[in-house]
Amino acid sequence: MPTQHTKTEILVGAFMMLGIVALGYLSISIGGLQLVAPDRYVLKARFASVGDLKQGAPIRLAGVKVGQVVDVRLKDYLAETELAVSRSVTLPKDTVASIRSEGLLGDTYVSLSPGGSLENLRAGALVTRTEPAIDLSDLLARYAFDKPSQPATGAPQGATKQDDLFSEPQP
Repeated sequence: MPTQHTKTEILVGAFMMLGIVALGYLSISIGGLQLVAPDRYVLKARFASVGDLKQGAPIRLAGVKVGQVVDVRLKDYLAETELAVSRSVTLPKDTVASIRSEGLLGDTYVSLSPGGSLENLRAGALVTRTEPAIDLSDLLARYAFDKPSQPATGAPQGATKQDDLFSEPQP
């Protein structure tokens, strides 16, 4: 017959086990570890530039996550990515893969825009239509330094005060 002391030990042990199981579940779910692999197929896409795209980045179709980036590597002077897409999503052969950013300084992801082809991409296929990442610092530099200046009153574009001093008078 269990004593009062033994009942308390059993309850504390059960509570501790429940806490350890809850802690393990939270660790796995927050860490993104999946015990059962999702049913996905892999596609490849080559980009001139992937920007800050990393392994594990989401793949979105109409804003909904449909997969993740498995690998990013250099191949033939292009960035080749492996994209794991959910089997429930069928993509036409003329699908466009673009690298986008979540907001101005957000993480990068791959956006898929399906085309109108009647044939679908199969596992291992190459997405041939791609759009590279937009480099914001490059855009800012172009805007800041390459913007043509407005000519001064009636002066030809590109003319300076020094050119006016040494040019011949025009009739």
